[in-house]
Amino acid sequence: MNPLKKLLTFTDTSLTHLHLKWWDMQNSIGKYSVQPYSPRYWWTRQGLVVQLCEVSLSNPDSWNDLIYQSHFQFYDERLVEYSWAMKQIARLGNSDRFLDVGCVMNTPYTLRKLMDRFSDIHFLNLVSEPLAMQGRISFHSQDIRSCDLPNSSFDCITCISTLEHVGGDNQYNDFSENGSAEINLDSNLENQQGLWKPAFAALLKLIKLGGLLLVTMPCGYEQQGVWQKGEYRLGIEELAEFHTLAAQFNRQVKLTVMKKSTMGWEETSVDEMNIDRDRQEQLRSFGADVVVLVETLIE
Repeated sequence: MNPLKKLLTFTDTSLTHLHLKWWDMQNSIGKYSVQPYSPRYWWTRQGLVVQLCEVSLSNPDSWNDLIYQSHFQFYDERLVEYSWAMKQIARLGNSDRFLDVGCVMNTPYTLRKLMDRFSDIHFLNLVSEPLAMQGRISFHSQDIRSCDLPNSSFDCITCISTLEHVGGDNQYNDFSENGSAEINLDSNLENQQGLWKPAFAALLKLIKLGGLLLVTMPCGYEQQGVWQKGEYRLGIEELAEFHTLAAQFNRQVKLTVMKKSTMGWEETSVDEMNIDRDRQEQLRSFGADVVVLVETLIE
């Protein structure tokens, strides 16, 4: 490397280091309060996700206390979803086939963890996207409701904050140079509910008997589900449908409902949600303030 290039590289690295230190100081002074979607938001959230996952993997029983921290009020549900999913996956130990629907797990950190545990990794999404790492990974550009993957073929499937987009306006994602699955838009979207159900049924078909299926979806405080900004928010009355659909495939599921407050993320219940509906806190954040975590019970 010539001297000029060395100098430029050193300068770039030093400025980046100083920039990140400056963000660290801002987080410390401001108690992690940050403008949503800002560069500091994304950088900080990425670091928090890794920290939460690492502690959850080493001490799973600490998870509920871990995510109940006030500065998490400024960040979306990914803090809960990633750490919960990685904690649950650790229960399986080393397994064979893994599938992620929606590509939320397509990050360098999560892929490294997944490649340590699974010998065959697959991603499925409407639109193809670059993989965060190369290796034993296959990509399927398909609609989960009509995919051609064989039934009962995966030991573990994750579907993180993806089912709320099923049937919605996904044309904004139709940019892939490598191809995309067919994307349809229903003009009467606001009047339709339960479009997530065929996709959830498809996931149940793909998971092996005794396999682990992990699904998350945002939830509202209303009894009926609603469409908000192109995404679907589950209604309280719909939560029972997860059990009904799972029973059709001789499976049982456990639902955990997490809500965000100024004190962080904590577990709640349907009864508490009905009480909270008229006194919701106004949080300066984006994303869902309630998220449903669904897992198949392993016998």
